[in-house]
Amino acid sequence: MFNQEDLRELAALRFDKPVLSVYLNVDPTDRTRDEYRLELRQILKEAEGVAAEEDIEAVEAFFDHQYDWSGRGAAVFSCQEEDFWKTHSLAVPVRSGVTVASRPYIKPLAELADAYGSYAVAVVDRRQARLFLYDLGELRAVDEFVGEDVRKLKRGRGSSGGHGRRGGAPISSQHEEEVVRRNIRDAAGSLTAFWEKHEPERLIVAGGDGMVARFQEALPKHLQHRVIGTFGADMNAPEIEIRERSLEVLEQVEKQRKREIVDAVFTAAAKGANGVIRLADTLGAAHEGRVQTLVIDRHYHRPGYRCQHCGYITDQDLQKCPFCGGDFVEIPDAAEALVTRVIEEGGEVEVVDGNAKVKEFGVGALLRY
Repeated sequence: MFNQEDLRELAALRFDKPVLSVYLNVDPTDRTRDEYRLELRQILKEAEGVAAEEDIEAVEAFFDHQYDWSGRGAAVFSCQEEDFWKTHSLAVPVRSGVTVASRPYIKPLAELADAYGSYAVAVVDRRQARLFLYDLGELRAVDEFVGEDVRKLKRGRGSSGGHGRRGGAPISSQHEEEVVRRNIRDAAGSLTAFWEKHEPERLIVAGGDGMVARFQEALPKHLQHRVIGTFGADMNAPEIEIRERSLEVLEQVEKQRKREIVDAVFTAAAKGANGVIRLADTLGAAHEGRVQTLVIDRHYHRPGYRCQHCGYITDQDLQKCPFCGGDFVEIPDAAEALVTRVIEEGGEVEVVDGNAKVKEFGVGALLRY
């Protein structure tokens, strides 16, 4: 399965020959394998005459004879002439499409990594906690805490008719509450150890009414700040249900987060502060290593030019590079090259779908300085 390190490795690649990048949604809940094979043949027709014939044949052979159809998405990269072949099975769906360029087309993977990166889910009740670690929708690790059984005291074992002295609460209820508090405290400690071991980025808490809030209050402050959402769940719910419900939480959180980032980009750009919009200005900032967070419309593509000496990318047909005087070579997608540059330099990439502002300008960015 795909992970963040795979994304960084793909971002660093560049070839003299064109690379065929193919993404295929294979979510079994949507369509059958035969329907996905038909879609594959249709999208590969778009690459005919652009991609090498041996690359198209290699992709077809992979899905016909080697792919195990175990995931919900697949990414395949081929440049047979450069002896390059890479496949990734994805635990989350991906939009089907094909791209031919001098580098692997990684924008869809950057989007998935951003939305479904490493996160933990804690399912809690009065006695125990089930802990799950996911990365891009794939289960990476599990753990469990089981505390003391929560039972009411029987008559004759410290109970005198069910009430404590001076009209207080029932002794059995006091004992029950004490056990629950200890269990919650110890479950929070187990999650803390789980978190320190695996170092996820986000936390989701699930459970019955009342327990979710109590568990969150028992967490250390640094973990409380990592909680991005909650949902109701039974302690015995199957793992697949926990995963699907957590992915729904992530989708909603990502939508809201992206709206806030887009607003921040356009506000900063309007104030002339640390923000830019439009491809030309964003490319210039990326060349200077200033892009902290790039926002780009999912469907945005623009041809461009790359300096063969210093790597400067522009959407203008210039005679000489303004930075080093080198010659330019035309590239099929300056927007994709921009995504690659930002990832290589440690910046964040936010792929946005359906936002009117981003759709109008194509790209924008928050800058480091």
